[in-house]
Parts: sequence; C-alpha cells; structure tokens
Amino acid sequence: MHKLSGFILGFLILLFSSTSWADGLTLSHTDPAWKDGKGDVPGKGICRRNGGKGMSPPLKVSNIPEGTVKLLINFTDEDYGSEGGHGAFELKLSRNTEVDIASIQGEGSDKMPPNMKGVGQHHCGSCGGTYYLGPCSGGRGHFYIVYVYAKNADGKELAKGKLPLGQY
Repeated sequence: MHKLSGFILGFLILLFSSTSWADGLTLSHTDPAWKDGKGDVPGKGICRRNGGKGMSPPLKVSNIPEGTVKLLINFTDEDYGSEGGHGAFELKLSRNTEVDIASIQGEGSDKMPPNMKGVGQHHCGSCGGTYYLGPCSGGRGHFYIVYVYAKNADGKELAKGKLPLGQY
C-alpha cells in the first residue's frame, strides 16, 4: 500500500505541475533580429531619438485559452518605471488559440491595426506618440521585456506570459 500511495502522490505532483505550464501563454519573436530576447535590442527596436526606428517587436502568442476576448500587452523596462511604461495595448480576439501581433511604429505615430488600441501611455512625454516607446534608456544596460495577459469578457485574467526583448 505504501508504494501505491507514493506512486499516486508522484502522479498528482506531475499532473499539477504540467497543468500549470499548460495554463501559460507561449510567446515568441517572429523577427530573428530580436534574437529571442538574448543580447542587445536590435537597432530597429531602439527609440528614434537614440538613432533607432522605434518599432515594436512582432510577436506570436500561442496557447491562448478558450474564452479569451482580448490580450493586454505591456512593454516594460525592468530597470525603470512600472510595467507597461513603454506602452500598453489591448488586442481584441475572436476564437483564436494563436495570433501574430504585427510590429507597430512608436514615437510620432499612434497608428495601430484595427483590432488593437492603446490603453496606457508610455512614460516619456517629450518622445512623441502616445502608446509605444522603443527601448530608450538614459542609463544604458537596461533589460526590456513584454508581458501579455489573456482576458475574458469580464476582464478576468485567464493566462499570462512574458518574453525578453533584450538589453539596451
């Protein structure tokens, strides 16, 4: 009986640890210039005032749970400010389990795809644009990341994920 209870306990631990992985969003870069978030942010992603193009990274979000009607996307400098300080967006979905999020132009443009809207202004008032600011660290050596949350019609979080963007 002791061996059987040990087997059952081990099985339950494996089951619940696998379930927690299944509940998370899977995020990936679709542009190899972003090097899967390893190393430096590519030049096209750096803010325009520092010589870049100010483009957000194009992303793929997979493992989106049933009942998700929108994704909340928060671009963040982990070393400065709060989550979403480099832009916060909402992407409306309809029955998607996977979606590609196109790159958008920041600093001087607030144009977004029709199913996307800005929901949080970036923290730089003198950089232009409202809803996206490419990595633009005044201190250099900062680490950038994107957080994505799957939400249902009531705003309840169904899943989340995060993806490194790199260092600048």
